[in-house]
Amino acid sequence: MPVPVPAGATEPIGLTALYVTALIGGLMGAGLIYMVMFNEFSESELVTITPLWFFPIVFGLYGFVSQRLLRRIASGRAGTLGEAARITIDVAGHWAALVLFPFLVLKWRSSLLVSLAAALFWAVLLWLFFTAVFPSL
Repeated sequence: MPVPVPAGATEPIGLTALYVTALIGGLMGAGLIYMVMFNEFSESELVTITPLWFFPIVFGLYGFVSQRLLRRIASGRAGTLGEAARITIDVAGHWAALVLFPFLVLKWRSSLLVSLAAALFWAVLLWLFFTAVFPSL
């Protein structure tokens, strides 16, 4: 049985600021690398620096999404994080399950922990891509 969250439960504003900073920093880093400095890097260097912009973007996006899902729980529209994610998948379509997968299996009620776990999940996928798929392209 899920533990109820008070209707007024919100996360600290500092977490939202952290997610915004990470997201903007990651987008700016990607823009700088691929629009301004692209010719200064070799292909292997571009692969090596991908985590510098990719993970802040993933962390920031998952932070926002997890805060939204936690608000859905707090308002009583869902009982668990997985249930809140399933509601979103029903609205957005089954492709959303690929992105929302971490929320379907995690039971934490902290957007920070969920965001860190999701970033780790995508780190493993990115590592698999760069070691297994990318070399054969």
